[in-house]
Amino acid sequence: MFNLLRRHQTAYAYVLGFVGVLCFAATLPLTTIALSDFSPTFITVIRAVIAGIAACIWIFLSHSTRPKREEVKPLIVSGLGLIFGFPLAMAIGLQSVPSYHGAVVLGILPLVTAGLSVLVHGYRARFGFWLCAVAGAGLVIIFTLREQGGSASWADLWLVLAALMASSGYVIAGDLAKRRPGPWVICWSLVLLSPVSIIATLVVWPDFFWVRPESSLLALLALGLFSMFFGFFAWNTGLALGGIAEVGQVQLLQLFLTLLWGSILIGEVVTLDVWIFASLVALTVYIGRKLA
Repeated sequence: MFNLLRRHQTAYAYVLGFVGVLCFAATLPLTTIALSDFSPTFITVIRAVIAGIAACIWIFLSHSTRPKREEVKPLIVSGLGLIFGFPLAMAIGLQSVPSYHGAVVLGILPLVTAGLSVLVHGYRARFGFWLCAVAGAGLVIIFTLREQGGSASWADLWLVLAALMASSGYVIAGDLAKRRPGPWVICWSLVLLSPVSIIATLVVWPDFFWVRPESSLLALLALGLFSMFFGFFAWNTGLALGGIAEVGQVQLLQLFLTLLWGSILIGEVVTLDVWIFASLVALTVYIGRKLA
């Protein structure tokens, strides 16, 4: 009976992990849709407001305990990277490149997160891990140079900055998640930073907001509810139930799911060489995480 329950829990954990990755994977195409009518700054802050409202509802219904004094700083710092830094840098980069391009560049994010975790916590990673990190970075550089006709663009630098913002946020939030439930971490980060997101939204509120195309308005709603809220809920819960090392491997699918979402949502045509580079980057991430 215990083994059966264990298997069901493991399967449930993988399903939650996949749902979280599925939500995250739609972020780039949805941002591309929203960028046709809204600025990167507005997209960033309005999605934080939408997610913040959902977080307040969860905190109220679950009777969540308040953060301790020593937990406030990491909640704010991780939130600055995940709630503001990553979405803003990503949106600025996507103004100049298609979402599939961003997907490949950001495909190395799990490896960057593992690398930062090694550096911050003082672990001694094996040589093979750093070799995979260099190989993954090299693949991304080669891909961007091929896409840009032999020269890097500012968009790629913004995407790299987005990866650094997200990975630093993951590392800090990951420490808190060892002592607190994953949903608790993202919800309180959203709530603590809600004054910033609300004020910023009012400052940059665009004219004729409600007469913008329905597709852009729905993209904003989806970014707030799924990319910023439900995705973290499912992902963090799945990691807690099934283990970071095991369920974390599901994140390898995110790159490919982003390419599929781009095809479905915005009709992007993904060529064979993009799939090849995506597969090679995912392979370096897989091997690197095994060796971390």
